[in-house]
Amino acid sequence: MSSSGSSKSLSLTNLSLFTPLYLSFLFLHLTILVTGDLPPPYVPLDSIALDCGSSSQSFVYGRQWTADINSTVALLDQDGPSTNPTENGASTSSVPYYTARVSLSKFTYTFPVKTTGPKFVRLYFNPASYTGFNRSKSSFSVTTGRYTFLSNFSGFHYTDPHGERGYAREFILNVEGEQKNLSITFTPSHHVADAYAFINGIEIVSMPTNLYYTAGDDPGLYDVDKEVYLPLQNKTALEIMYRVNVGGGEITPPNDNGMFRSWFSDGDYLTDARPSVFQYNDTIQFKYNNHTRYAAPDVLYRTARTMGNDSTVNEKYNMTWEFPVHSRFTYLVRLHFCQFIPIILQKGDLVFKIYIANQTAERYADIISWADGNGVPIYRDYVVMMDARGNEEIQNLSIAMHPIQSTNAFDAMLNGAEILKLSKSDNLAGPNPDAYQDSPISDTPPSATSTKPKHSLRRTVAIIGAAVSGIVVVSVLFLLIFRRRVQKF
Repeated sequence: MSSSGSSKSLSLTNLSLFTPLYLSFLFLHLTILVTGDLPPPYVPLDSIALDCGSSSQSFVYGRQWTADINSTVALLDQDGPSTNPTENGASTSSVPYYTARVSLSKFTYTFPVKTTGPKFVRLYFNPASYTGFNRSKSSFSVTTGRYTFLSNFSGFHYTDPHGERGYAREFILNVEGEQKNLSITFTPSHHVADAYAFINGIEIVSMPTNLYYTAGDDPGLYDVDKEVYLPLQNKTALEIMYRVNVGGGEITPPNDNGMFRSWFSDGDYLTDARPSVFQYNDTIQFKYNNHTRYAAPDVLYRTARTMGNDSTVNEKYNMTWEFPVHSRFTYLVRLHFCQFIPIILQKGDLVFKIYIANQTAERYADIISWADGNGVPIYRDYVVMMDARGNEEIQNLSIAMHPIQSTNAFDAMLNGAEILKLSKSDNLAGPNPDAYQDSPISDTPPSATSTKPKHSLRRTVAIIGAAVSGIVVVSVLFLLIFRRRVQKF
């Protein structure tokens, strides 16, 4: 079946089974289950958080943000004067969005980093009305070395349609050379009179060398068009477009495993109308390997979304997510899996097809076979080119799954997903957002001050679904244990 035309609605079945007495046994059983200790988080050698335009340090989520005035973590070089205005009416808790570096002239931050290698670069923007500046004149580029991150960027086109205030654009690049410096330059657009550039905050966080770039015996990314594996060289820069926790809620930076990433619920991207089931397992002890240890936080692999147990319904549709992306770019799609459903224990128990951008990425996906066991977190990397369709600057990149008849289930499963844009001729800048104000790219908000379009009904249903599915999983475990004990007697 093709990957188009799929969607969701929550299936809450057999609730009558959960009598008060039965529920009391379940929750008693919950209290005596012991979860294994979480593995230690990644410790980045470079972990810089710069509060631009500020004269004093601040703390967000217990993390220190250093003021850029007289800073020891970043050197500021500017062609002309700049101002450090505060947004009118801003909350003092909205670091790093409370202050900004704003300039009519080009300016550069240079960060002396401790190590070479790949880094997260997060740029924080609050396109507010700054004193002495015409908000409509905000237009600038952001570059680092030979890479262009943003071009003719204004910021408010992303926030105004949804009432958002602050958000981040997140990139990955490899720092090379003996100087171990990372410089980021902000240049007002020449074609706009009185154009200015601004930045509210900058983060530089190092990561494992093989987290995204191909290393060692890793085969690289599977090209779904050419059906070959291609290495991801460290000369390629990337932009994180989406990072979602499938079947679960938002994972904030303090709850990531050391790299301060944000993971959002998948509910805004899953298409509607068909049943789907939230799976949750808080008791399984994961078995990580060195290759996937830091790929995602532990909690992401404890939630998942499946199609449900109605094979007749499942056969007629694909479980599909759609993500708006820029045309004419190549994208890395990373899918996270961990099989934790108690009745799925052997190879062939649950298999399915995977489609990406309406192309077949996997004809026979078997999570247990890939991971060589139950409870082993893994991920699969794919690469797809989003060719332009007519004059469309924005189009949907779809991820879809369709079940294959297998031993124990006619279903499909996914725990998490990431979509990253790959640089083209050292460029990551998409089109001017004027063309798609009604359908902006969803940026990654970095902190509690950031917002996304609200879908309260979806989120409420998601919470209920996760709770009920968690009870279902625990009840299965309880029944299995009870049966074994009865058999002993």
